[in-house]
Amino acid sequence: MLKGHVFSEQLFENPIFALFINTFLDGKNGVSNNYLESMKITYSGSNVTINSGAACIQGRFVEEDTYTTIAAGTSAAYCKLVIELNLDETNTPSDFKQASYKIVKSTSGYPNLTQNNIVKNNSGIYQYELARFRTTSSGITDFQDKRTFFDFQTIYEEIQEEYEAKLDELQDELDTLKNQYTYMIKDDVMMLFEAELTMKIVYHVQLPSGLNWENAILLGIKFQKTESSQFVDIEDVKGVTYEKYDNDEILITIDPRIFGTGSFEVNLKIGYVKV
Repeated sequence: MLKGHVFSEQLFENPIFALFINTFLDGKNGVSNNYLESMKITYSGSNVTINSGAACIQGRFVEEDTYTTIAAGTSAAYCKLVIELNLDETNTPSDFKQASYKIVKSTSGYPNLTQNNIVKNNSGIYQYELARFRTTSSGITDFQDKRTFFDFQTIYEEIQEEYEAKLDELQDELDTLKNQYTYMIKDDVMMLFEAELTMKIVYHVQLPSGLNWENAILLGIKFQKTESSQFVDIEDVKGVTYEKYDNDEILITIDPRIFGTGSFEVNLKIGYVKV
């Protein structure tokens, strides 16, 4: 059955919202670094305290509105303090059961965490680490803060940087291809016409089967007068312009005054690449 979300008279259900947030954050988890006390972790003796703040874990937000203190114990152990999301639990209007603090312990080394794909399956357990430490009879030792942080301004800046880097990478690739495209083009095209009669010509590019201007990028056109031995970029030839025209044509406009009177020949090379 097809269901609607973000439609009138339809519920925007939490699994879809979590999918949206997790996709937007590229699967990253973290504590907000500009809300309340950013869930700062402190410890004293054998107790560890999580202060106020908020975190987003696999697209789901949790908030510590005051503080919570947990007894870590005094037996010798390697410990990880986590926020555990358990979507196999069932919430009630008065009791939030799908998230809790836990201390995961091992006597031989820091334990592995349970991290099911709760976004895809909408079930299972996901543990996000806040801190790790060791417990002894005299209290907590070797404490390490393991929070990761995010804020939407930083996320926006990261997205902007990645976007600009990708554009630069694409431009570099296109520039490289443009410099090399004389080796990857179709046969040279020769056109003969009368300068005093012809003001415009249309060259049909004839892209290979399956290509058109929606899935191919025009890298450029090389232009050569018959009396010249060199091809030059058409943009560098005064009086000659081109534009993409319809689905499979290039409209090349030549001002015949650049040749004087009489007939003349030009050679063109068309470069393109599939995307």
